[in-house]
Amino acid sequence: MSIDDLLRLERLASRRLTRRDLLGTAAKGGAGFAAAALLAACGGLGAESSPTEAATTPSGLPPLAHELSIAQWPLYIDPGAKGADSPTLVAFEQETGIDVTYRENINDNAAFFGKLVPQMSAGQDPGYDLITLSDWVVVKMDRLGWLAPIDHTALPTVTANIGAAFADPAYDPGNAHSIPWQGGITGIAYDPGKTGRELTSFDDLWDPAFAGHVGMLTEMVDTMNLTLMSLGVDIQNATDDDVQRAKEKLIQQRDAGIVRQYYGQDYTRALSNGDVWATMAWSGDVLQLQLVNPDLRFVVPEEGGILWVTPMELLRTAQHPADAHAFLDFVYRPEIATAITEWVGYVTPVPAVQDLVRQHAEEATKAGDREYLSFLAESPLVFPTDDMLGHLQSYKVLSEEEEQSWGNAFTEVLSG
Repeated sequence: MSIDDLLRLERLASRRLTRRDLLGTAAKGGAGFAAAALLAACGGLGAESSPTEAATTPSGLPPLAHELSIAQWPLYIDPGAKGADSPTLVAFEQETGIDVTYRENINDNAAFFGKLVPQMSAGQDPGYDLITLSDWVVVKMDRLGWLAPIDHTALPTVTANIGAAFADPAYDPGNAHSIPWQGGITGIAYDPGKTGRELTSFDDLWDPAFAGHVGMLTEMVDTMNLTLMSLGVDIQNATDDDVQRAKEKLIQQRDAGIVRQYYGQDYTRALSNGDVWATMAWSGDVLQLQLVNPDLRFVVPEEGGILWVTPMELLRTAQHPADAHAFLDFVYRPEIATAITEWVGYVTPVPAVQDLVRQHAEEATKAGDREYLSFLAESPLVFPTDDMLGHLQSYKVLSEEEEQSWGNAFTEVLSG
């Protein structure tokens, strides 16, 4: 093993697990059924709840309360040494005098959403100001009237630094109720040593030459959206007929024996050990795999990929909204966003971070740090190129009826 390989292994060993590693329901189809559980948990609430006038019209913020409570996914912020608090959180507290309660207690969208349902549907405070459920859940929470408006006049740093790909998203037009924390890309990962050729199209995952060695995702929103895009469908205007065509295409792939398995995050293991040659994949996972095997490739299909986002949402019941806005604006400072990105390794919503990572790579004194930071700074999985961004879309915003229809169609694919 070369010195470079040893450095990659050392760096990988010191890194955190990906967020999706921690989703216990993700393996062996669980992620798809967890999403279905979330949809079921919402049944009946949407017809009775809607955003209030107060939740749609900003009216200014109260004074700072010097308290803030955040619910976050584990390992999604830069950590301190030997269990110390995150340097970002420490710096924020010292500068603002705001005492932050930061709980890493979101392990699954459906499970955390389910815990909120009794309190939020009763208008009770669950004890959080900011939460970080995934972009497609923002639509549901807004529909239910759970979210407070973001006062953008209090976020000059966000306004100045947010990347165009993260501003005005389909799931939350105008970033009205959420501000992006980190993002990622759904596309294709493959081992060219196994496939024997480059892959460029989502349809490459239907190639009979790869029979028994293709991975597909259990995440309905990823698999259905990319399949629709491969059919030439504008996903934001997809019809029920389009969904049925996507289902039939997926069933054809499955019945032809091309799919080895429908995976949660465990596709990474199958790709690493050679059981899978090509698979649907999430960019943050592949970034880490490339630290050990730089020959692995990640591509955005020519038909398009998905830019997904973990936003921070301000709950309607938030007791400390001014403090929440102060935190949102703080983490959009390029130097703060850089500290987070250099450890988390996902797509940052702050484009200026890339030059700072490059600068840090030049200044690094340890060979392992230089190698890792140089790799990170030039990785399109963290800093997508303009060409990649031009091929990325957001998940289709689904109505309650569409959620049911899409979920039923995808269940037929998984259960065959």
